[in-house]
Amino acid sequence: MRQGVLKGILTSILIFLCFVALSFASKSPVDQNIVRTKLRKILIPFIENKGQVNSQVAYYARTFGGTVFVTKDGKLVYNLPAEKGGVALREVFVGGKVKEVSGEEKAQTRVSYFKGKDRKKWVSGLSTYNYVSFGEVWKGIRLKVRAYGDNVEKLFYVDPGVDVRKIRVKVEGAKSLEIARDGRLKVVTEKGDVYFTKPVAYQEEGGKRKYVEVAYKVEGNEYGFEVKDYDPKKTLVIDPLLASTFLGGAYDEEAYTIAIDRNGNVYVAGYTKSSDFPTTSGAYDRSKSDWSDVFISKLSSDLSELLASTYLGGKDFDYAYGIAIDSSGNVY
Repeated sequence: MRQGVLKGILTSILIFLCFVALSFASKSPVDQNIVRTKLRKILIPFIENKGQVNSQVAYYARTFGGTVFVTKDGKLVYNLPAEKGGVALREVFVGGKVKEVSGEEKAQTRVSYFKGKDRKKWVSGLSTYNYVSFGEVWKGIRLKVRAYGDNVEKLFYVDPGVDVRKIRVKVEGAKSLEIARDGRLKVVTEKGDVYFTKPVAYQEEGGKRKYVEVAYKVEGNEYGFEVKDYDPKKTLVIDPLLASTFLGGAYDEEAYTIAIDRNGNVYVAGYTKSSDFPTTSGAYDRSKSDWSDVFISKLSSDLSELLASTYLGGKDFDYAYGIAIDSSGNVY
């Protein structure tokens, strides 16, 4: 393994490939199913754009399955990896209007960019948010989005007495839309198929969720929803996910070692052969050097937030078999 010290954990959010969900005391073997489950559930905050990416972008989140952008004029853009190149899909809200997008529920993570020698172009301490709100897109219908380890969730809030059929979403970049036998929405693209999970819908009743029947309705490259047997006098929530069955993904990686700092944050290190998994904004090294590189990643103590991640390596093969944290938080 190449020797080196990553000086100070990087203050930025991480999109991470795998995590060890195990008893630290017993040091039991890694259960890959638990790893995958933890990854899917980890909340990925949206980063506020202050000039570090395209000026049309207001917020963005780098998930394990791809990057999702929220534009200032209220569109959702998905940049998904594929074996050759990538696929860009854009969701446009037909008949709706987005006056302003805004971040909601501030996350603990802060992001900094120090690119180049011109200090005027540096930005630091950028806020991140667990939700991005589109406000009232259609009269009486609000929309929020949030990102997880390997999917993106849209939450439509339909006010009492409002017609659900107002919701129409056009998917640009798709050849066609189809409803799969299992109820998922199949998005056919030039480089493969992408799926939205079967939607769920619910209403609050006595502090509990009461689920109601819902299904996609497709017309050309637009989709909406059909909902049956719900109470029109109560708010209805419709919740579809852009599933993790993206067109490509990480090639191969494995976590070999973990450490915990004085605040309970968890650090994981190992190796990756993947050149396309998203790394942390502002990280020490954001591109893989050769056959395999070391990865170093930091997670919050409750395993609910990914805080930082970087490549570390050079030519040929690099692996990390041990990790240690000193009293100042430096990683060795």
